[in-house]
Amino acid sequence: MISRRLVRIKTLQTLYSWNQGHAQDVGDLKKELFSKIQTTEQFYLFLLDFPYELQQFAKEKQDLEKSKYYPDQFKIKYYDNLNYTRFIPRMHESVIVNGAPQTQFDWSNLANYFEDWYKRLREWDFVQDYQFFTDPTEQQQLEFVEQILFTFLETQGDFNDALEEVYPQWFDDNEYTVRDVLKSLKMHGNRATLQVKDAIRPNNEEVALGAQILVKTIANTQEYESLISTVTDNWDPSRIAVIDLLILKMALTEFMHCPEIPVKVTINEYLEITKNYSTPNSSKFVNGIMDKLRIDLAKNDRIQKSGRGLL
Repeated sequence: MISRRLVRIKTLQTLYSWNQGHAQDVGDLKKELFSKIQTTEQFYLFLLDFPYELQQFAKEKQDLEKSKYYPDQFKIKYYDNLNYTRFIPRMHESVIVNGAPQTQFDWSNLANYFEDWYKRLREWDFVQDYQFFTDPTEQQQLEFVEQILFTFLETQGDFNDALEEVYPQWFDDNEYTVRDVLKSLKMHGNRATLQVKDAIRPNNEEVALGAQILVKTIANTQEYESLISTVTDNWDPSRIAVIDLLILKMALTEFMHCPEIPVKVTINEYLEITKNYSTPNSSKFVNGIMDKLRIDLAKNDRIQKSGRGLL
């Protein structure tokens, strides 16, 4: 299941594109939103396949050295670190089954980095410790792979910079995709294959939520500006940052048209998004306006929620 915050971020990006005068047809915008969300899923699969690509790189280096008339045994041993991890090819099979062949991403585009990444991996203590296991258990292999992914994704800034080369939105998605990658490994347990996230479909609950927020925000944008003007001193939309105004409109959509989402959740979610995507002073402004809108809408019985405690 894709993170709802990430769906909100992708919806905000799509609304920004609409606001800038790009695609205007609602059907095209919904397709654009789905494409953004689907790309996030594809990059998740792409990252899960990294240990396999690194293993294949080392194997090719080994095979090349073995094919020489006088092979260098030190070099053969040098590229031996991942050979005993049978779990890695099974991970790859799970990724393939779940649609990686259709992904727009290809590790060959980052081939020039693999030698350095492999050299760096060999120096890490947990990798050196792992070499003592000539026949590692399933659990040891799983923990080893998890540690490889965690270390590259969470501690290696230049690795993440390289990922941004092939996926410019990587730093938008990083927190949520890394969490999903590591979660997939932790949930593996004793299964024969890796359990990856279900493929994203247009009728997916989170995708449908994003589409609803997108459509309702566009359809009601003039009304929303009128509502915002009543709680804003010296109202002038040109003086409010575009991102701030779009965030406020999305929040209004959730207040008024998403009965299953608690008001507090909406406020907290958009406050966090504001902190990451707008100006340093925006979060205080947006928080104040959202709270005033909440109070005014509640007074006029315009916040309709379907469960207890959602107000």
